[in-house]
Amino acid sequence: LVSAMGRIGAHEATLSARFLDGVSRIDGVTVRGVAGAEGRTPTFALEVAGRSTRAVAEELGRAGIFVWDGHYYALEVMRRLGVPDGGLVRIGFVHYNTLDEVDRVLTALDAL
Repeated sequence: LVSAMGRIGAHEATLSARFLDGVSRIDGVTVRGVAGAEGRTPTFALEVAGRSTRAVAEELGRAGIFVWDGHYYALEVMRRLGVPDGGLVRIGFVHYNTLDEVDRVLTALDAL
């Protein structure tokens, strides 16, 4: 069990690093929170300049990429981040996701 959890953690860190590296190259997309992959979960809150979180979520949904938009019950966190009422887009990866899926999300964000 300990070995499996270690491997899961390492895989999720790889997914995080791939996402953070790729998203940093996309103009108009801002990731909120911890900047690096180390010490964080592979869950990201972001905003796309000039688009509402709902519009981003709907556009990604049409591409078969399912994300959350809004405050996702983290009202105090959103307030502390100075996030407007529309909240942020939440994208999460877990142990069963692949690097290809991360790349697919990045491609879809870049196309917005």
